[in-house]
Amino acid sequence: MALLVDYGWLAIAVPLGLALIVAVLGSRAVPVTRFLAMLGPIFALAVGGVGLAEILGAGAREGEAAMLARGAFVWIAAGGRSIWLGWQLDGLAAVMLVVVGLVALMVMVFSGGYMHGERGLARYYAVLSLFTAAMAALVLADGFIPAFIGWEVMGACSYLLIGFWFDKPSASAAAMKAFLVTRVGDAGLLLGIGLLWAQGHWAGQIPLSFAGLGASVAGASGLAAVAALLVLAGAVGKSAQFPLHIWLPDAMEGPTPVSALIHAATMVAAGVFLVVRAWPLFAAAPVARETALALGTITALGAAFAALAQSDLKKVLAYSTISQLGFMFAALGAGSPEAAMFHLVTHAAFKSLLFLGAGSVIHGTGTQDMREMGALAKRMPVTTVTWIVGSAALAGIPPLAGFFSKDAVIHAVFVAQPLAGAALFLASMLTAFYITRATVLAFFGEPRAQHAHEALSMTGPLVVLAIPAAVAGFFGVQILTAFGAEAEPLNLMVATTASALALVGVAAAIAIYRRGPAADEAVAGALGSTWSLLGAAFHLDSIERTAFAGSTVAVSKGVYEALDRRVIDGAVEGVGNGISGLGRWMAKLQNGDAQWYSALVGAGVIAALAVALWAGR
Repeated sequence: MALLVDYGWLAIAVPLGLALIVAVLGSRAVPVTRFLAMLGPIFALAVGGVGLAEILGAGAREGEAAMLARGAFVWIAAGGRSIWLGWQLDGLAAVMLVVVGLVALMVMVFSGGYMHGERGLARYYAVLSLFTAAMAALVLADGFIPAFIGWEVMGACSYLLIGFWFDKPSASAAAMKAFLVTRVGDAGLLLGIGLLWAQGHWAGQIPLSFAGLGASVAGASGLAAVAALLVLAGAVGKSAQFPLHIWLPDAMEGPTPVSALIHAATMVAAGVFLVVRAWPLFAAAPVARETALALGTITALGAAFAALAQSDLKKVLAYSTISQLGFMFAALGAGSPEAAMFHLVTHAAFKSLLFLGAGSVIHGTGTQDMREMGALAKRMPVTTVTWIVGSAALAGIPPLAGFFSKDAVIHAVFVAQPLAGAALFLASMLTAFYITRATVLAFFGEPRAQHAHEALSMTGPLVVLAIPAAVAGFFGVQILTAFGAEAEPLNLMVATTASALALVGVAAAIAIYRRGPAADEAVAGALGSTWSLLGAAFHLDSIERTAFAGSTVAVSKGVYEALDRRVIDGAVEGVGNGISGLGRWMAKLQNGDAQWYSALVGAGVIAALAVALWAGR
């Protein structure tokens, strides 16, 4: 088993190789492609599990990070400079490989039933396997260069999976939107990497390695601040934080299992993970931490409000993901990366459970609109029970996983900035309200769906994921020990307040929505335009499209008309027109008159002699 640790890079190579094999086999081997693709996350899960067992079995103490294995090789060498690709398996990577492997495996198992009969399944499983490899590459990266490669491959995979049904215009548009919006943040990340690279090679360190990051920015507060803000921009885009959050709700156009993978273990988790990996840079840049705290708090609260008024079950979960990632960014800004990572791990469990639960409901009812569901608890009992476990964990109901991790986040933020902590308390209550609203509308009340059933092939992964969603919080000490962080005792004041607010949110939602969808009409009537504003997520999408995309198009058109058409095209066309005019004028010299030609020759000879005599003086 130790070989799995020594050759931890195989967690990248195996799913990558399987992605190529599945793609080459194509539709000729559809019955086996899913099982081949499953081997990738299984291998990643095995590497992470064995590594985690070694760390905890060796008696690792809190506050001490463990490095299990590492390696590197020169990728590019030119002009006395080298770019290295390296990997490292430590406690942080081990935990994340377990998360990525488990969620990706459950998504592939679930997809067997959900995607049955779809065209393009070989492409689907090939990209899922590549997605797993890309996240494993980011997790195991020992520096910015290999991390950036995995980062960008994930972006490409998300584009391909969100737009899986590419013949559907809305899916194609959503895929393009996700790709372009996240590229805005990625441009900042690339500039940040370039700025750090410009610092030169760090003595005794692989260039741009995470291990040498602290030494490289020591005494360079200005450099650290700018580089950290640029890296944060990349994380904000990838993890869908304000104002680059607008791509994530539209990403629901992809298959629901894809949403579970993107929202729980890969795409959106990448931004938080990268900030934690590059923590020495952020530790030296207070302005970047303050920015992360502000953006995270705004996102957590704003997205929670937006989730209140959604009627699409997947949209509720999408805004929920944005909000919970806001909690993580707020914890990072408060200087508590361990709380952010703890919440990332538990969130991966209950959010993947909720998305796959939503997939089971959508597959069984044929609709995503909660107003067309109702009373599913009688016809989909396994989905209902596991959904309630995930919902309670998300709401922070004790003793489920979200209770421990969310309270750790709120405590860290409240200590650092009480106003931001109060905002997260409110967001926590709203979370309990909107997820209970979704639960009541979909699973209880009067039946509104004409048909509803659940498939055994899809309920298995729900049961498996319900286990960590329920109990992962009890292993907080072990998780934080693997991270090399010290576990703090549960703060009773925060825990009591958050739990009470969560119960208030649950009770209020039950009281209002036990009447079914008609309650929304009553709420809309009471709140008026405010309810519409929440349903439209404050119109931030259209505002940003007008302010940024619209202004960019207008400026581009102006530059095109003023510079391209008038200057560049004018110069090129002017040269062409001048030559054409000269040619037409010279063509007139060809008139067929021999005497005219003789006169021209004579004039030419005289001119040549005159030039020669003038030059010889």
